[in-house]
Amino acid sequence: MKKILLVLGILSISALGFADAKSDFENAQKLAGQKKINEAVKVLEGVASSTDKAYSVKANFQLGAYYLQNNNRVNAKKYLSAAWKDPNYVVEETLEAARLLYLISLQEKNMKEAEKYITWADEKTNGKDIDTVSSLIIFYFDNNMQSKGQARYAAANKSGDKEFISEMNFNIGQYYLGKNNKTAAKKYLQDSYNQSPNAVLPAGYLLSQIALSEKNNAGAEKILLEMNTKTGNKNAEILGMLGSFYLQTNNLVKAEDYLKKSATVDRNNTDARLLLLALYESKNDAAKATATYNEIKGTKGVNAKTLNKELGVYFAQFGNGAMAEKYLKKSINEDKDNEAKVVLGQVYFGMGKKAEAVAILKEAVNNKVKGAAEVLKQVESAK
Repeated sequence: MKKILLVLGILSISALGFADAKSDFENAQKLAGQKKINEAVKVLEGVASSTDKAYSVKANFQLGAYYLQNNNRVNAKKYLSAAWKDPNYVVEETLEAARLLYLISLQEKNMKEAEKYITWADEKTNGKDIDTVSSLIIFYFDNNMQSKGQARYAAANKSGDKEFISEMNFNIGQYYLGKNNKTAAKKYLQDSYNQSPNAVLPAGYLLSQIALSEKNNAGAEKILLEMNTKTGNKNAEILGMLGSFYLQTNNLVKAEDYLKKSATVDRNNTDARLLLLALYESKNDAAKATATYNEIKGTKGVNAKTLNKELGVYFAQFGNGAMAEKYLKKSINEDKDNEAKVVLGQVYFGMGKKAEAVAILKEAVNNKVKGAAEVLKQVESAK
């Protein structure tokens, strides 16, 4: 009887230890939410060394991710490795730990370790995690392991899941685009585009941008028109892309047509209306510009009190000083927004009107607008 009681006592202590690990972990989350990071880290360190495997892995992973975020790779590797130390114990945290260890290995140019972590993650997700599969193929291609890359790519293409294959090709194409390898990017993006209706917008958009970067306006127009046809002339974003394209190529008739269609399809589409406003302003069509301005003002989510200033900033960003000046003045005079004076001062300075810039910035300083004095100082000292 004493032996049985002893065993029960051990079990009770163990159970209590598990409960403590869970409550400590939850407490660490609360501390982190309260921005008490140092306290949270100390609690997690205790959980990380506990005998509760599940919460030990969770704590080690969070500590590893924390140190990685703070560029402390030594501690990041220490805790992430602890989270991954039993490769037969597969939960989300061990998978994420492996992925982060893969990225650290890449940074350290330790390709053997990198391959170990990414292939393990691929194996444990049964080759069905799209990000892991894409990363593994890119890893092989980027490190002169073409045969391994082609073999993994071929295996993925046998999945029978067209959405999976399309997304994989999109990920690879997007990666190569980021590396400025347009030839490879176009190949994978075109495959993605052809394989799934869901890839028409993201892959098609990137293909059109590549064409534009190559001064191939005809190619860009072709893909955009094809995208529009595939979506039944009803996708506001694609219609807007066509409108924007025709604006860039100075075909104002077609630009207006597609932008109006985009705005009609989506009543809350401010992007298309902003471009229409710019178009009408450039044509000095006051009636249409006013009508479009009122449409924007009545659009859901638009703050009528700050619209003029936001329009001024919008046009300033696109280098249209005259329109930026027009709407910033409306903001100052109609909305009584003194902050717009600082923006207008910067616009004037960009237009080469230093005297006007100094004058309006002095008004902003007198109105005690935050940051106005510093901007004024910079403008006055500029040659």
